[in-house]
Formats: sequence, structure tokens, C-alpha cells
Amino acid sequence: MRILILGNNYSAENFFQLFKENSENIVFSNMKHLENYVEYSGFEDIKEFCLVNEINLVLILDEEMINMGFQEELSAFNISVFSPSIEAIGIVVSKAVAKKFMHRNRILTPRFIIADKPQSALDYLKNIQIPQAIKPDVHNFQECSQFVETYGQGQKIINKFFESGNKKIIVEDYIEGKNISVWTISDGYSAKIIATTAKYQNNVAIFEPDFIDEELKENILKSAILPTISSLSSQGEEYVGILGFDFILTRENKFYLLGYNSFFDDINVDFFTKGFDLNWANVFDSCLVGDVLSKFEFIPKDDYMLTIRQDNNIKFLSAKTKANLKRYIKELEIDDKELKEAEKIWKY
Repeated sequence: MRILILGNNYSAENFFQLFKENSENIVFSNMKHLENYVEYSGFEDIKEFCLVNEINLVLILDEEMINMGFQEELSAFNISVFSPSIEAIGIVVSKAVAKKFMHRNRILTPRFIIADKPQSALDYLKNIQIPQAIKPDVHNFQECSQFVETYGQGQKIINKFFESGNKKIIVEDYIEGKNISVWTISDGYSAKIIATTAKYQNNVAIFEPDFIDEELKENILKSAILPTISSLSSQGEEYVGILGFDFILTRENKFYLLGYNSFFDDINVDFFTKGFDLNWANVFDSCLVGDVLSKFEFIPKDDYMLTIRQDNNIKFLSAKTKANLKRYIKELEIDDKELKEAEKIWKY
């Protein structure tokens, strides 16, 4: 298979290396430090490259390129593109769009306001119980969500977000709990859960944590995942591809949806490229055909998997038992302070 990966992040590089392991694949990328680099200045260059090189599958992992309509443009030339459409990705790229979507579809999410001026956000903060979470509207890896415990803190962060060019911000209730992600694959009309993960500070993540059982998964599927897919479909915005759901899970097993991901994020992607014996190129192609939900089962190789971010590197560990996983962590000789903090939260 001839594959082109468009994206410049750890997840894109991870799938590049995975696909390259299969000698039958020829894999291209727009990442300069990788082999088979494709240089381009716009859509026409990508289209011409795909047609001339008879590309079988294009994997778009760059939200900006998705939002520019690359999926629609390439698909118009009968090029197979694994990527959500520009309409469907609205709930991913904009937190304001996502929060309105959740509210409209009665998907439980923390109470919030959307502010397009600093003063409206500050007025709200004066009259609401603190702590609150303050978030820029658009996904931005340089600006992450901030939790504030005083009005003064909130004032600084709100002003900073607007001064840096944000047109809108979200102020939402801070809810104490565990950060969990539920990863799904969708054919546009229904969806299947691939796996669940939990993360701490975006630097430590575990696969299928013990505190997420099948009953909880079923509740999440019925209350958040299927309503999302169904609503998008009814609007003519079918979401085809990987869709991640980020939740806060409280002590009482109540879950609040915080936002969506258009693909596996960097701290979690190793679980799927290294933890499954799957031909993901075939999975993605099957998703486009429409038979992925009945054709594939997502069964991990190991029961216990963990990733740890150290500086700019993400280390992946897997084992058949918890005892072995802990032994491997010790053998790494890493600073496990964050891991210990994560374990406290995961266990309460």
C-alpha cells in the first residue's frame, strides 16, 4: 500500500514508523526529518503528488489541514482520505462549538460560559464559585487550560488569553476527578469503543484503568458517544474516523464530557501502534468503506500498558501483570514523581 501521512506531531511520526515496518508499504510524510519527505506549498501540490504516485491512502492528522478542507478536496479526485470532514471537525477545533453541541444534545458537561470580551468573563468570574477552569476556544498546544482559585488569578489569565489573540474563551466549573479518555472509531452512523485510558498532567497515561468497568463504558457509549455520532449524522456532518472523548470521572462514577479529539493524542498513541496486533492501514481503509464496526475487534496484546513523558520523549511500557509493569518502571531509572502522584489520583 502507498500511504501519505500529513501531520507534524508525535502521533503522525508514530504511524509513519508503524506503517514502514510492513515491507509491502511505501510511506510518505510532510515531516522534514523523515525519509520520503513530501514538500508542498498548498493543496494542489498534495493532490498532484497523490495522483502521480498512485497513493492508496492519505492519513490527515493535522487539524489545520482538515479545517482547510483537504479531505473534501482530495476525495473529489477519488483519493481515499482517512480524516473527518471540515463540518464534522467543528466540535474538535472549537471548544465553544463543542460546548454548545453538548448542551444542545443534553450531554453532561461542566457548567460554562463562552466569552468574547475580557469584561464579560471577569463579570462572570466575580459571581461564580471558584475554582474555575479557563480555556482558549481553539486548540492551541502553546496555551492549555488554566485552573484558577482566586479572582486575581483569573483576571491575569483571562487578560493574557485575549491579549495573545484569542477571540473567545471558555470559563467552566472545575470538577474534581480523574481525567479519562474514551477512544472510538466511527463509520459516520455508529461507533465502537476501541479502548479507554487515563492521564495525569498530560505526562503519564495508563491503558484500560481498573476503575473503568464495562458498565461504565456502556453508560458512556449510550449517554455521550452515540448521541454525538447520531446528532452529527442527522445534521449531515457524519464523523468518519477516530474520535476521542475526554471526560472527568468523579468519585461517584459520574462523568462529565470536557471535549473531543480528532485522533489519538501524543501521550496515548503508543497504546494503539504498539499495543495491538492490527493492520491499522486496513482498519482505516475499512472505516472509509463502512464495514469497520463489524469487521474488526480491538484486542490489546497486553493487559497493562503505560506511557511516561520524560523531557521531549515518551516512553512506552507493557506487561502481562502489574508486578512486571512496576518492575519495568524501576528498571527505567526515571523520575517517577509524577507517576506516584498519578497513582494517588487514580486510586483516590
